Amino acid sequence: MPDAVNELSDLVVMQTGVVTVCVALMIWLGLLARPGRATRYWTYGYLLALLASYGSMTSAALGADVLLQPVAIGLSFGLPALVWSGLRVLQGKRAFVWTGIVQSFASVLILWATAGQPYGFVVFTVLILAAAIGAGLGAVEVLHGAFRGSRFGVPLVAGSAVLLLLGLVGVIHSTLAAGSTGDLDFVRGVVLATTCYIICVTVSLLFLANRRAGAADILEAVDDFFPEVVMRPIVREKLLRAAKRSEQNWSFVDIRLDDVVDLREATGDAAFSTMVRRLEDTVADAFPADADLFRIAPGHVTVFVAQPSEAVRLRVRSVLNSIGAPPDGGPTTLRITASAGIIKIDPQVDDYPTVTEAAARATEQAQLQGGDRWVRVDTRTPTV
Repeated sequence: MPDAVNELSDLVVMQTGVVTVCVALMIWLGLLARPGRATRYWTYGYLLALLASYGSMTSAALGADVLLQPVAIGLSFGLPALVWSGLRVLQGKRAFVWTGIVQSFASVLILWATAGQPYGFVVFTVLILAAAIGAGLGAVEVLHGAFRGSRFGVPLVAGSAVLLLLGLVGVIHSTLAAGSTGDLDFVRGVVLATTCYIICVTVSLLFLANRRAGAADILEAVDDFFPEVVMRPIVREKLLRAAKRSEQNWSFVDIRLDDVVDLREATGDAAFSTMVRRLEDTVADAFPADADLFRIAPGHVTVFVAQPSEAVRLRVRSVLNSIGAPPDGGPTTLRITASAGIIKIDPQVDDYPTVTEAAARATEQAQLQGGDRWVRVDTRTPTV
C-alpha cells in the first residue's frame, strides 16, 4: 500500500505540471489571442482544474489519507461542462456555463461530506460519471454540430471517450468490488484519465477556436490584456515633456461602443469582433499618425493626441458618424453607436490618473445621455 500511495502522489505531481502548462496555453493562445465568451468559459474550467491539481498535490505533501484526495479533485469535475458550454457559444447556441461552476463546487462539498463514509467511494464514482457525461456532451457538439468533420475535434472526442469509459467502470467497480486497494487503483486511474482528457481537449480547443497565434499575435494580445502597462508610461512621459515645454494643445479621448454587453450577446463573438476591428480601424484612420492609440478592452479605445481642441472634436465627430453608418453603405438591421469623452489637458497640473479617470467619466456621461454622442470635460471645470 505505501508504494501504491507514493506512486499516486507522483502521478498527482505529474498531473499538476501538465495542467499548469495547459492552463498557460489556453490563456495565451486561447483567451488572449481570441478573447470571447467561449475562451473565457474554457479558461474558467482550466483554472478550476489547476486548483484541483494543486489541492491534490498539497494533500499528498501533507500526508493526508490518499482516499481523501478526491475531495480536491472534485473541483475539476466542472471542466467538461464548461468545455461543452464554450463549444455551444462558438456555434451560436445557448450556453449553460452555470452547470460547470455548480458541478465543481457541489462536487467538492459532496465529497467532503461523504469522506470516510462507507458509501463515500460510490458517491465519488457517481460524480466522476456525471463529469464524464459533460465530456460526452462536448463530444456530441463536435461530432454533430458545426465542427462535424473537423479533424481537430478528434483529440477531444478521444479524451471524452476515455473519461466516459472511466466513469462507467468506476460505477460498476464501486458497486461490485469496492475495497481499499481497488479504490486506490481507481483514483490513480482518475488522475491518469483526467490528465489525458485535459491534454486532448487543449489540442482540440485551440484549433477549434479558429485561431493559431504566433509571436506577433501574443505580443498584440499582451497589449490588449494589459493596457495599463503599455499606456501609463507613454502618457506620463509625454505629459512631463509637454509640461517642460509649456505645451497646451494636448487632449485625451476615450471612445467606447455603446451597450457593448448587449451588443455582444445579440450578435455573437464573430460579429462582435468585426465591430471591434471596425471601431479600431476607424479611430486609427481618423487621428494623425503621431497620436497614441490604446486598446483598453474590446470596443474600448483611448487616444492621446497633440492637436487643438476644435480639431480633436472634429475627428471624434467623424469617428462617431462612421461607426453609426451602415458598413460599406449597405443596409443593417442593428444600429451600432459609440460614445466618447474628450479631455482638454493642462500638462502643468494634470497627471495620468486625473486624465484617464476624467475621460472615463465623460464617456459614461455621454452613454447615460443616450449614447451616440461625445462629451467634452475639463479636468477642473466640467462642460458639455
